[in-house]
Amino acid sequence: MSTKVSLYLLIFAAVLSGCAVISEDECRAGLWYERGVQDGARGRSPLLVQELAQECLSYEIYVDNEAWLRGHEEGIEQFCTPDNGYRQGRRGYKYEGVCTGPTADLFVENYQRGLVEYRIEQQYQNLLWRRDNLERELYSLHYALRHTDSDSQRRALYFQYSRLEWELRMLDLELHRYGLFGPRYFIPGLYPRGFFSSAFFYW
Repeated sequence: MSTKVSLYLLIFAAVLSGCAVISEDECRAGLWYERGVQDGARGRSPLLVQELAQECLSYEIYVDNEAWLRGHEEGIEQFCTPDNGYRQGRRGYKYEGVCTGPTADLFVENYQRGLVEYRIEQQYQNLLWRRDNLERELYSLHYALRHTDSDSQRRALYFQYSRLEWELRMLDLELHRYGLFGPRYFIPGLYPRGFFSSAFFYW
């Protein structure tokens, strides 16, 4: 069986095993070198081999540590590239500090750049999510204000409406930092402050 086919089978088995470190079938299959390449290419720490050994030992199977470590070293070379550093950060993945040598600094630099962009975009999406909820709440309150005959209830609804409207305006100030089209297309000052809070959106 070729190394490539063996690696595909290993990945397939890993998917089927869910969140387990390693399944009994994977332990019995061996493929320790291929497993090391896969884990290294995913940026996993070399300490992972201890978890694999402990798990397989519960099935009375011994891990070939040396073969796994050889494969892991090869996988790490694939992982520790500047481009992959950016991809890992941009997806918000955790970095386990596995890169060493001359490529490590470039990897970390690009990883941190990607991670900053990821966190900015996550914050932006959270703001949009909160804004959508505020709009729905304001719409419901506006409907309730139009259909109540109770002065006391009207005052309570209006107070709540004013509070949410203020919160929405503050949130729009936050969104204003990202520009009209979000963090990927940030152009400061592209739309006026309070643009999203205009009455057009509610009345």
